Amino acid sequence: MLCLAALLCSFSAADAVIIVDQNAPEYRDDQNGYDAFYFVYDEKKSSASFNGAVFLETDGSGSSVNITAYNDGLATSNADNQFANIHSTLTLAQAGQISYDAGDGNGAQNYASFYLSANQQGNSTSNFYGLDGLEIYTSSKATVSDIADARTGNLAYQFDSSRADTGNGTGQLQLFYGSGNSNWDVVLYVPLTAFTLVNNDSQQTYVQFVVDTYTDTAGSDAWQYDADLIPEPSSTILISLGGIFGLLRRRR
Repeated sequence: MLCLAALLCSFSAADAVIIVDQNAPEYRDDQNGYDAFYFVYDEKKSSASFNGAVFLETDGSGSSVNITAYNDGLATSNADNQFANIHSTLTLAQAGQISYDAGDGNGAQNYASFYLSANQQGNSTSNFYGLDGLEIYTSSKATVSDIADARTGNLAYQFDSSRADTGNGTGQLQLFYGSGNSNWDVVLYVPLTAFTLVNNDSQQTYVQFVVDTYTDTAGSDAWQYDADLIPEPSSTILISLGGIFGLLRRRR
C-alpha cells in the first residue's frame, strides 16, 4: 500500500522550495501539527469526477504582479482584495468531507478538500503556482470587511514559506500547473479536526481562505470546492483509498 506519509520534495541550495508536481505528486505538511496534504490532481474539467464551484478566483492580467487575495463574501471586492474576480462565501459544509487512511497508524480521518485550477506560464522556470503563504480560518461571518477581519477567525491551517525548518523543508510552495483553465491541478486536504465549528454546525461555519502571496504570470487562477460533496449535517462522505490513488495516477 502506498503510504501517504511519504514526503516527496525538491530543494535548491540557493533558493529552497517545496515542489508538488508530477515528479513529486504529494506533500504532507505536518509542521505545527497541521497534517495537511497536497496532491497533484491533474484532471481535465471535462472528465472530472467532481463538480468544481469557484469561491476564490484571482487575476493579475499576466503582469507578474504579487497577489494577495481572500474570499470576503462581498458583492464588490474590498480595496485590499483588488485582484479577486470571484470572492464568494464558503461554508465548511460546502467544502465537504472525505475520509481515508494516511497509513500513519491513526486509521481513517476526515478531511475538507480545496481544489486549485492554475493558469501560469508553461515553461521550465515558471511552470507552477508559487505560494509564499496560505491561511484558512473559520468564523460565524459570511462576509469580512478586510483581510485583517478575515484573520480574526480561528486558524485552521497556515503555510508560511519563511517558517523554520523542522525536517519537512522551507521555502515557496510550488504547486503543479497543468494545461491552463482546462484542468484542475492540485487538491489540498485539511483535517476536519483543525476547523473550529460554529454552534457545532458546519453549515453555520464560514471559511475565510487567504492567499498571501503568489506572483501571477498569466491568466486567472481559481480555488474551488466540490459542489457534489456537500454532506447532510450528521453524515460523513467516504471516498475509497483506491479512488484517491487513482486521481494521483491520472494523466491527460
